Amino acid sequence: MTLYLIQDARFFHRVQYQNHDTQDGIFSMKKIRIILADDHDLLHECLATLAIRDDCGIQFVGNVKNGYDLLKVVRNVKCDIILLDIIMPGPDSLDILKTLKIEFPHIPVLIVSGLPEDGFAVRYLKAGASGYFSKERSFDELFQSIRKVFNGQTAISSSISKKMVLKALQKETPVTHELLSDREYQVMCLMSSGKTLSEVAKELCLSPKTISTYRNIILEKMGWKNNAQMMFYCISHGLCDPHFQVKELIHFQAKDYTVPWANKGI
Repeated sequence: MTLYLIQDARFFHRVQYQNHDTQDGIFSMKKIRIILADDHDLLHECLATLAIRDDCGIQFVGNVKNGYDLLKVVRNVKCDIILLDIIMPGPDSLDILKTLKIEFPHIPVLIVSGLPEDGFAVRYLKAGASGYFSKERSFDELFQSIRKVFNGQTAISSSISKKMVLKALQKETPVTHELLSDREYQVMCLMSSGKTLSEVAKELCLSPKTISTYRNIILEKMGWKNNAQMMFYCISHGLCDPHFQVKELIHFQAKDYTVPWANKGI
């Protein structure tokens, strides 16, 4: 079976020359089989509709809304790419990503999220993701990113690419929050997005007591005394929900809130 790359006006198509027939000489396109893991119904419906309408060579073979169902589906349905949202019910998405890369190292995972690229992309790429796509970008760009990943490339924005190159070239001291473990980082970001201990515990499938322990470890590692300092840091560094950031940053500024390290360039 011979593989060809055919470029049209918008996309690169990977095509298989299947069962060659001398009478019609038809080339049969192999659609990219995708499993989408996202808890928003609208995204499921929009992507499925656009894929059919635009005939862009993409087929959704599975739609799930949490990490548990994703693992079940991937273990039973053949796919070429997994689209994974960061915030979903069930197991933490970083844990799910790591499990997927252990069980299915040949299946690329493209992160599709509304959370800030600067705060999450590098951490997920290091964990094995093949790309990071912001939901603020267009569907056409998403389909292009899918094809990039399908063809063995990494799909990231130019800003993240530059950031990773600079980190590789410069022997600089890492930003403080990068010293946190993945779980500590997740708890910090969720709590700084306005979620209570109970809400974070439910989202990560852990007990409130465990989340409280993580919170205490985070405060100690970062040198903070309370949640307000943690929230201010995350908002200032773009590590939480962008919609929440704007509202709360205005709130902090209105109170003229300051923290010990605010003027130290951290």
